[in-house]
Amino acid sequence: MSRAEHTYRFGELAVLLIVPEGVIAPRWLEVKQADEVVRLRHEGVRNLRAPAKRKPAQAAPLRKIPEDWLPPEGEAERAQLAAPSVNIEFETAQFVDWALSKGEARADWLAAWRGWIRRTHKQNVEKGWKPRAQSAPVGEDPRARWCREHGVTIEEYEARKGDREWLERIKRRGVQA
Repeated sequence: MSRAEHTYRFGELAVLLIVPEGVIAPRWLEVKQADEVVRLRHEGVRNLRAPAKRKPAQAAPLRKIPEDWLPPEGEAERAQLAAPSVNIEFETAQFVDWALSKGEARADWLAAWRGWIRRTHKQNVEKGWKPRAQSAPVGEDPRARWCREHGVTIEEYEARKGDREWLERIKRRGVQA
């Protein structure tokens, strides 16, 4: 925002008043010193320009995606944990094909890929994807299954199975995913 510098004088005394551009400055300023009032006359105005805003530097040069682009080692595993509804291998191929077909250029292809995976997962969840229930180990007895589903150990269950209040509290807590 530009500002204006107004100069007021009284003999050797000069006062500068800096105000935002568009604010009307008075013709006289009155300065009280003890019981004496001094009137300063408006002598001139000078516009002050606001400092130019610097453009942020581009983080890295924009590059097109290589045809054989793959996420770095470990990234696909992290993405699969964060977005379990997504077929990472299929979506990576889709992502690369999309970027090549559009001639897209990015400074960070890995960040763009992570965003693609997150959006795909969000869309899958919005369409009704739900995580699969954990399958019971082969030969698991009903008591062990109940304990696993409710997040308690068999030893804890055996020690407190007669405690109705504890059982109700565990049941109210619900099945653990």
